[in-house]
Amino acid sequence: MELKKLGKDYKNCYKHAPQKFFQYLFTAAFMNKKQLLQVMASDIGVSQSQLKPQLEQILIQLHKALAEGEKVYLPQFGTFELRYHLAKNGRNPQTGESIEILGFNQPSFKPAPAFKKYINP
Repeated sequence: MELKKLGKDYKNCYKHAPQKFFQYLFTAAFMNKKQLLQVMASDIGVSQSQLKPQLEQILIQLHKALAEGEKVYLPQFGTFELRYHLAKNGRNPQTGESIEILGFNQPSFKPAPAFKKYINP
């Protein structure tokens, strides 16, 4: 099911059965790697076994670039980058003890304007 098919149907689905709404939303809005390979292979006209190593290599290179602190810009799609979250003080809710939460890198994606326009015509 495509994202565009969600349309106004989700409102009626939520009104009558909230649990079905979430099931509908999650089954309709997500594509796993296997499904992506199937769609790409049928669009390009090659077998999935030929396409899988290429997709794997793209993901490996994306991981490597981000691990090295590089931004990855894909024109008309968006930018993958790391955002650093500063260390902060927190509390252990059970004991009330003050603890330091270490800073960490969080991968993020910023869509390009052309991508936003494609999704929201």
